[in-house]
Amino acid sequence: MNHLSSLIKYVFFTFFVPIWWLQKLLPRKKRLWVFGAWYGHQYSDNSKYLFEYVHTLQNSEIKAVWITKNSDVKRKVSNLGFKTYHANSIKGIWSTLRASKVIVSSGKRDVSFLFTHGAEIVQLWHGNPMKKIGLDDKYSAVHSFFQQVIVKHLFPFAYEYTFDYVVSNAQIFSIDMASAFGVNADRILETGSPRNDAFFRDKFEDFHQHLKNEFIDAKIVYYLPTFRNHKSAVSLFDLSDFDRSKLEKFLNKENIVLISKGHFVDNKLVEENFHGKHSRLIHLVNDQVDDINLLLKDADALITDYSGAYFDFLLTERPIIFAAFDYEAYVSESRELYFNYAEIVSGPIVKNWTELYHAMCFLWEEDNKLLSSKDKNSIFNKYHDGDNSKRLFKKIQQI
Repeated sequence: MNHLSSLIKYVFFTFFVPIWWLQKLLPRKKRLWVFGAWYGHQYSDNSKYLFEYVHTLQNSEIKAVWITKNSDVKRKVSNLGFKTYHANSIKGIWSTLRASKVIVSSGKRDVSFLFTHGAEIVQLWHGNPMKKIGLDDKYSAVHSFFQQVIVKHLFPFAYEYTFDYVVSNAQIFSIDMASAFGVNADRILETGSPRNDAFFRDKFEDFHQHLKNEFIDAKIVYYLPTFRNHKSAVSLFDLSDFDRSKLEKFLNKENIVLISKGHFVDNKLVEENFHGKHSRLIHLVNDQVDDINLLLKDADALITDYSGAYFDFLLTERPIIFAAFDYEAYVSESRELYFNYAEIVSGPIVKNWTELYHAMCFLWEEDNKLLSSKDKNSIFNKYHDGDNSKRLFKKIQQI
């Protein structure tokens, strides 16, 4: 944002301050909850799962409304038969003003953030993290004098970390989630992430069935790298020893289909003609993936680095490879980690394609102790039953 637009924004905020405080006088409707995700631009993630769970309840008096800034998302949610409003519309603003609960999975800007004063804001986040997030991220601009003194105290509606409750997957995450979002430990809802309910759905996805039909008995492996702050996105495909032809031959020999999907924030793995017809190397872009967990539940294995997708995929107790080819640079330039990396991973750590090929050759050997995810699953996921949405709904009702 340039200096002029930033100045204009804060001039507006100055005039808005009285309206912010007057909101406290407006009574909130206990049974009205508003939901949003990914800064208002997606219908996805934990918010979506809890939102849809509320709509499955026959006798619930809760009125759930999806708030969005995207016309396509609004149309999609409306076509599903759910109530939805544009964030900047009169109905969107009024719904946010009257709601007793505001439920988000990225931040307050998932909804009409200027009109949340007086509501309980529940931060579901998008999975429990390996890398430091929020207030724990020392590289974040939130630590600047401007954010901590000017914005926090003069423009509290523009300061992000004013959440009331935060969701956690397990006790091992709870203290860090409280610290990251600036809430007390007793404000952590240890229910598990709603989106992880996807791992307990029986239906095999059509996309995977098509692949299984084309490549008979093939193993489906996903590569999900996390995003890098303060530098260009990098992945296994940027390494000097990457040879596409060699990879295709390896995948054919081992009967594997490798599917890559970059992080939503910086999915830059896209390359023209990245995969051709009958290729075993497939790259998915954001528009092709509504819900990555619905795909992960069918995967035979996962390759990742420092992504929280690791903790989600543990629910399958299937093999995982850790492509930490830039570990030193990542923790020194992008994000520090909450954990000792070597101690928490459940599979082999590889630094290049040679090591990756070797690891994939022995990925499904039952006697390979390094590939067991069962013990780590019991640590990082408190629940293994597909009822996270149900638990969280009950917790929020009690608030």
